[in-house]
Parts: sequence; C-alpha cells; structure tokens
Amino acid sequence: MKKFLANQYQKFTDDITEHKLKSLSEQLVVYLTFFQKNPEIMKTLLEAGFEDGLLNLQTRYLKKLLKVYYPDLHLTDYAIAYQSGGIYMLLVWWVKQDYRTSLAELVDYIEKHIML
Repeated sequence: MKKFLANQYQKFTDDITEHKLKSLSEQLVVYLTFFQKNPEIMKTLLEAGFEDGLLNLQTRYLKKLLKVYYPDLHLTDYAIAYQSGGIYMLLVWWVKQDYRTSLAELVDYIEKHIML
C-alpha cells in the first residue's frame, strides 16, 4: 500500500510540474480531485487504519511542493507538519461526508486558513 501511495504522490507532483501549476489552489485541486474521483481509495485506507502512513506521505509531498514553488518561505518542519495536518483532516472529513461540500469551497477554505 505504501508503494502505491508513493506512486500516486509522484503522479501528483508530475502533473503539477507538467501543467506548471504554481498556485496553491491549483495544486490543491489536483490533489483533492484525485480522492474525489477515486473515493474507494481513501475509504479503504481509513478502514484499514492507514491514517498515519497517508498523513506522513502527504506531509512529505507538501514539503516538496513548498520547497519547489515557495522556496522563500523557509518553513520549519513543524510548521509544514501543522499545515499538512489541517489539510489532511479536512480531506478525511470530506471523505466521511461523501464529498458533499464542493471542491471549490474546500479549496477556498484551505487557502484562507493555511499559513503560507
């Protein structure tokens, strides 16, 4: 499962790079849309108790994106972990409520509350 998720995160990174998506909102749309289009993946991960593994992979993904697209931020690891945790918990909440909140509303909320 870990290898599958690592491959998915690499695909996110490749998609963002290929399409030159530089804004956080565009990057979040790519990320969250994957889970929205593949609802069984996140539900299976949550049911299998793989929350920690997914959160750790997401945090590494976020750290990589921030270094590439926001190199002047110089965020500490704990600041990145904090931001990642918030995004992750919103994703878990979104999955559990069957994606009823619109993607645009979720991305808008994250953009307003993330500390970049």
